[in-house]
Amino acid sequence: MQNLVSIYEDNAALIQKFILASIRKVGIVHLTNSNVNHLFSVFPSLELAYETDEGFAQTSPNFGRHKLEQSAVGADRSYLIEEQKLSGDFYFHEPYLSTTTGHLCITIVYQTSTGGYILLDFQLRNLLERFMLIEKNGIVKLTHRTLYGIIGAGLLFFGIFVVLYGMYSFAHYLLGSETLSLEMVFKPVIALTLGLAVYDLGKTIVEQEVLPKTEKVREGFNVKTLLNFSVSIIIALMIEALLVVFKISISNYHDLPYAASLIGALSLLIFVFAAFVYVVKKSGISLVSD
Repeated sequence: MQNLVSIYEDNAALIQKFILASIRKVGIVHLTNSNVNHLFSVFPSLELAYETDEGFAQTSPNFGRHKLEQSAVGADRSYLIEEQKLSGDFYFHEPYLSTTTGHLCITIVYQTSTGGYILLDFQLRNLLERFMLIEKNGIVKLTHRTLYGIIGAGLLFFGIFVVLYGMYSFAHYLLGSETLSLEMVFKPVIALTLGLAVYDLGKTIVEQEVLPKTEKVREGFNVKTLLNFSVSIIIALMIEALLVVFKISISNYHDLPYAASLIGALSLLIFVFAAFVYVVKKSGISLVSD
């Protein structure tokens, strides 16, 4: 909700200018069933319209998109207006939760030529979607979010499973009759490291692609996620390379070239990773989350 308000405040001048110009072009003096329907066709994000007299007492029913509420006639709407902020013949109320619809909305107070006021409530989310400031919640997007949710949940599950498996295997070695060795210690560590990487990847997918993304428009590319995943993979490969070297040095020295090749490839990977971190820092992107 706060993100919606922040995005609106950053673009308020453009949005207000468009709404005001459209209202003046329509040129409505009094609200009737016919011209209210025209207003709803002009403004897809409009959800409520009503009229007051000079003292801000409501003189018309609440005109909704699909209903009419007569009981609102006579209601005091002065709490929505700060007369000292009326700029000429209009005033935009800051975003608030509507008691009528329960949605976050903004209200424009528009003074008519007869001295009364027309008040129009716009649903903030729909309004920002119309200006393409946030993403629309369409069927295609819902399908994508569902698929990403399934994939993200699967990664979270398998990440936790790998971590638990690593702990179980180490406990099995400790309680079993087998002799404890370096391999028995390194394998659970590798499992924990890979489990952490998979879990972090699943968490990122859920956060970026499944949860509401009003903030994503402002954040952009999340570098920290890629760095965390890359570090976890590199650590796991380093542990595996160290284990291979130990095993070969104990059993068969003739296989050392294979271990050296693995270490050389890992060194190249670390070099590329370091170059990536350098480029990211030069671009001014923070590598630490707030």
